[in-house]
Amino acid sequence: MKFEISKSLKKKKIDLYIFTVCELNQSKIKKKLIDTLNIKKIPQSLFKQKKDELFKKLYFDTFEIIFVYLPKKCNQEELYKSFSMLGKYLNDYKGNIFIYLDQKNQSIINSQIISFITGIHQTLLFKSNHQENNSIIYFYHNYKNIEKQLHEYLYIGKTINHIRDLNNSPGNILNNDSYEKVIKQNLEKDVKIEVLKEDKLKKLGLNLILSVNQGSKYKAKMIILTYKHLSKTSKNEKPIVFVGKGVMFDTGGSNLKTGDYSDMKTDMTGSSTVYGLFNLMAYHKIPGYFIGLLPIVENRIGSNATLPGDIVTSYNKKTVEIIDTDAEGRLIMADALAFSEKYKPKLCIDISTLTGVNEYFFGGKGSSIMGNNNQMIQKMIQCGKENHEHLWEIPMWSEYIENTKSDLADLRNYSPEAKAGTIMAGAFLSHFIPKESKWIHIDIAGADSESESQYRSGGSNGVLLKTLFCFISHKNN
Repeated sequence: MKFEISKSLKKKKIDLYIFTVCELNQSKIKKKLIDTLNIKKIPQSLFKQKKDELFKKLYFDTFEIIFVYLPKKCNQEELYKSFSMLGKYLNDYKGNIFIYLDQKNQSIINSQIISFITGIHQTLLFKSNHQENNSIIYFYHNYKNIEKQLHEYLYIGKTINHIRDLNNSPGNILNNDSYEKVIKQNLEKDVKIEVLKEDKLKKLGLNLILSVNQGSKYKAKMIILTYKHLSKTSKNEKPIVFVGKGVMFDTGGSNLKTGDYSDMKTDMTGSSTVYGLFNLMAYHKIPGYFIGLLPIVENRIGSNATLPGDIVTSYNKKTVEIIDTDAEGRLIMADALAFSEKYKPKLCIDISTLTGVNEYFFGGKGSSIMGNNNQMIQKMIQCGKENHEHLWEIPMWSEYIENTKSDLADLRNYSPEAKAGTIMAGAFLSHFIPKESKWIHIDIAGADSESESQYRSGGSNGVLLKTLFCFISHKNN
C-alpha cells in the first residue's frame, strides 16, 4: 500500500471514497458528493446515524463510499478511534482509496491521517503467500496552505508502522548486525550515525553492556545517533540525550525465563522508538541538539553467559552485583546513561521495555514514568494525553534507592525483597544519571504491544513515538 497527499479532488481510478460526517458538515458533504462524484440525489437517511453505528458503506456502479459518523463536536478522540477502526476494517482492501478531510483543526487532521495509517497496517513480511498490495490511499484537504503539514502527518504514520515491523521481526532475522544495517539504510540524511563496536566498548569500560551480551554469538555494540539543527544564537546549547533499550532477544540469560517468551523479540522496542524519533525530528527539521544512545545486545544462555552473583564494573566505575541476569535491561541502560555524561546533557530520557511488573500494573494499557524533574514529567504526561497514550507517574522514594545497594559490591541489579520491580529498576538507574542533568525514565513494558483489536492488528503498536515527538516539538525543554 502507498500513501499520498492529493492536490485534487478529481483522481482517476478511485474505488472507494471516505467522507467524515457530523451534524456540522452535512451540507458541505452533500455538495462535494454532487460536484465531484456526479451523484444527483443524496438520501437524507445517509446522514442519520443508527445507535452505535460508526460508519456506513454505499455501493455504486463504479465505486463505493464510506461515511464515517462522528459526534456533533467531531472531537479528536472519537476521530482517532473511528479512523483506527476504519483502517483495520479495510486492511485487506484491494483498490485505491480517497479520503476527504474537511476539518480545520490540525490536531484533528493529524489524528485522522495517523490513526488510519496505523489501523490499516499489518506486518505481513513473514507470510509465505504475502503479495504486495499496490493500492494507493490518497488524503485530500481543500486548504492548500496546510499541504506541508499533511505530508508531515503522513510521515509520522509511516514511521510508526516501520518501527512496528522492526519490533515484530523475530530474532533469527533481526539481530545485532542486521538491525544496524536497517537503521543505516533508513536513516534520514541529517542524522549522523556512529557505531561503537565491541573492542571500543571494552576500551571505554562499558562492561555492563558487554556482560549482558556474553552468551550471544553476535557482538555487542552501541549505536550513537546525532541530530543538530541550531541557530547561531543557540550554537552552544547542551543536548537532550535519548537512551533506548536494544535487547534483540531476551531469554533471561542464566536466570532462564519460563513459559512462552517468544514475544521477547520486542525487547528492543525502546531503541527502535528512539531511532524512529530521530527520523521524525530530522524530517520535520526540529530545532535543537539531540543524541540517541542505543545499546544493542542479545541476552542468551551459553557457556560464556554471565552468572548470577558475578560482579561487573560499570562505565562510571560503580561495581554491580548481578543478582538476576533477567534484569538485564537496566544494566545496558545504566552504562548508556553513564556514558551520556560526555555530552553534558541538559536532559536525559530513557525508554525501555524494562519490567514485567509494569505490564501487570497497567494491564498493558499504559506506561510508567519517573525522574528527577517534575516539570518535565508533567509535560511528558500531557503529551501522552494529547496522543491517546497513557503515562502514570510512580514514586522513587529514598528507601527504594537504599535497597539497590549490595553487601559485596556498590550496587545490585535486582532486590528480591523490595517487591516493587518497576520502581526498583528506576531506582537502580538513578545512580547513573549525569550530574546536574534532568532525567525522565519511561517503562513501556506491556504497553508496547497488544492482541488484535478492532483498532489495529496484533503485535507491536509503536507506542510512545507520538508522545515523544510531541514533547520534543515543544520549545523550552
